[in-house]
Amino acid sequence: MKVSFWLYCSDLKVSFDFYQKVFNLKNDTFINNTKTFFAPLGNHAELKISTLQKPSNEQNIEINEAPVEDLYDIFIKNNLLQSEESDIAKMPAGTFSGPWDFPGGKALFLKDPDNHFIVFMEW
Repeated sequence: MKVSFWLYCSDLKVSFDFYQKVFNLKNDTFINNTKTFFAPLGNHAELKISTLQKPSNEQNIEINEAPVEDLYDIFIKNNLLQSEESDIAKMPAGTFSGPWDFPGGKALFLKDPDNHFIVFMEW
């Protein structure tokens, strides 16, 4: 089974450039003529980013059993901007924060350029 998550953005190229750093996307993943691009998240899920609807800042995604330390290393390697803010609502757009220790594991917060949140948790 493959799970897809849809997020709507205001600028497809800005979002693609951001998620290219997050997920190491290839340039051929960006298909501007459809106003959508796809970011594979392992073998069972994909993130779809589209300009087909008005952007909404209310959408959040939680990904469990995530390799938080590995994701942190990828974000640093790809020069993603890091925030020291632990409050997701106060994080600047286009940044990540963490990893943060929680009972049972760690979490890494990501806020895209349209203020959507993705929380990666390892428990």
